Amino acid sequence: MSLHVSIDFGTSSTCTVVSVGGAEPQVVVIDGQPLVPSAVFAAADGTLFVGHEAERQAAVDPARFEPHPKRRIDEGELLLGSSVLKVADVIRAVLQRAVGEARRFAGGAAVDLLVLTHPADWGSMRTAALRQAAAGLGKELVMVPEPVAAAVFHSAGHGLPDGGALAVLDLGGGTVDASVVRKQGSSFQVLATHGEPNFGGADIDQALLDHIGRLVSGADPEAWGKLVDGREMPDRRRRRVVRQDVRGAKETLSRHAYTDVPMPPPFSDAHVTRVDLEALIAAPLAKSADLVLTTLREGKVARQQLAGVFLVGGSSRIPMVARLIHERTGVVPTTLDQPETVVARGALRAVRLDPDRSGGLAPAGAWAGTSTVRSRPLPVIPPPTGPGVTAGDSLSGARTVVIGGSDQTMPVAHQRSRRKKNGKLPWLIGAGAAAVVAAGVVLTLVLTNSGQPQAEPEVPPRAIAQYDYGFSYPSDWKQIGGDAKKWQTMIGPQNGEQDSLIAVEEGKLNFDTDTDRNRAVQQLLSDYQQNVANGAQFSLFNASTSFAGRDVVYYRQQMQAATVEWYVLHQGQFRVSVGCKYGAVGKDDVLRACQQVVGSLKVR
Repeated sequence: MSLHVSIDFGTSSTCTVVSVGGAEPQVVVIDGQPLVPSAVFAAADGTLFVGHEAERQAAVDPARFEPHPKRRIDEGELLLGSSVLKVADVIRAVLQRAVGEARRFAGGAAVDLLVLTHPADWGSMRTAALRQAAAGLGKELVMVPEPVAAAVFHSAGHGLPDGGALAVLDLGGGTVDASVVRKQGSSFQVLATHGEPNFGGADIDQALLDHIGRLVSGADPEAWGKLVDGREMPDRRRRRVVRQDVRGAKETLSRHAYTDVPMPPPFSDAHVTRVDLEALIAAPLAKSADLVLTTLREGKVARQQLAGVFLVGGSSRIPMVARLIHERTGVVPTTLDQPETVVARGALRAVRLDPDRSGGLAPAGAWAGTSTVRSRPLPVIPPPTGPGVTAGDSLSGARTVVIGGSDQTMPVAHQRSRRKKNGKLPWLIGAGAAAVVAAGVVLTLVLTNSGQPQAEPEVPPRAIAQYDYGFSYPSDWKQIGGDAKKWQTMIGPQNGEQDSLIAVEEGKLNFDTDTDRNRAVQQLLSDYQQNVANGAQFSLFNASTSFAGRDVVYYRQQMQAATVEWYVLHQGQFRVSVGCKYGAVGKDDVLRACQQVVGSLKVR
């Protein structure tokens, strides 16, 4: 009887899956839970406690407790209390516990195949350290990147077309990782991956605990301080219970609009709502969602090639996560009832597909996972589309104003003649409007063409590379002119609709915005405020937001029967202003084009 085991060794928790005799993989329940904490406690006599046992022992001596050994993998040794331990030995203790539980599940059978998952961006040093920690725990050891395991699992249940790409957002207890994986025949290839190592479920728990403290600590601030920071044994025990209740409250808020958290005397129970939780974590969750856009852009995955977005990890249950992903990509993401088990289950499925490793359980060539990140970009370059920024109804106004200026003109670098530009505010559009353009401004202006959404292009996008910038744009748009004096390029829809266009301008500042972005933003804000004082219909100035995966300054302008969304990019000594204009209809098509221009725009 064969025993195959896969272990997803996570930052905060570990999941173990087994297949006995080639049967369907099953999650091993440990201490009544599908997950065991990855925590380790080093007792004075040399015993290493793992999981819930380690967390209980931590109340006795926190100095001997390591809650996240995975984060310490780059360190050779750990000091736990008075004991100096090798990191490999600490990690091995967690893996041994998982293997031991798997063997118990299988009646004591030896492990024929052990599969370990790891982050896609781990290099050879980290994967070698993990392999060393698992040495001898199974007859054969295979390493699988976590997003590959997730993609294989998703493909088995939901399908993934050949050549299609799947975005995977893994929100674990200690980290967030976003990857894009492409299926090519029988191969699953990681095209790009990005992570946030300092945010996860544990940080959400802490934010909720701090919020509860603000609600109840007024009754006795000193008692609250002892509860959260006290070193006496009663304080530690009460703190452990409170943290468990807070974690449970977080999970409840994923299913219900509110919950009550029991608190020890002298505090009253705390009433918290999902709205409270979302307000606490909106910013870091937004950054996590933006990681998906970043990986799609770097993986060069077109919207029509994105087969789906798969949410894994325990924190992916938070409803706000799916909402943010939908807003940014236009795709409703997929998740499961137990998203924290997906990687372990998918890893074993993946390896079992290889006849060389599984005794012929599946056709040859079905497995293509490796422990390295493959970089084979797709041929289509445009970034994914999404609903973008919501705009209001059209207001009165006659002109489109581009705010922002530069301190000097751009040096001549091309055959087209360029004049020095004076004034601080360029006027780009409007019948008979003067065109006084501030040097140092790159502008993209989009106008709408129709109220009907355009079909996704099936051919590669068009591209423009002139002056000192380049960008791609939808194949159903075309170049319609520009103004060399403003270093301006304009594009519009193929159907010739006059209400739609994109205009790009560029200039140069006399300082480096990469090192002094605040100065550039303050200049822009000053021009913005001056124009508002002069009656310009500007609003919603935001010094830092994300659009098409780019960090931009945003503001809105209302025109007669139209709205313009402005996005201003800074790079080196360049300022890039992107404006998207649409009327009462056609917003989706405009934002589709605008996202592609902004996401692909490069300063040469």
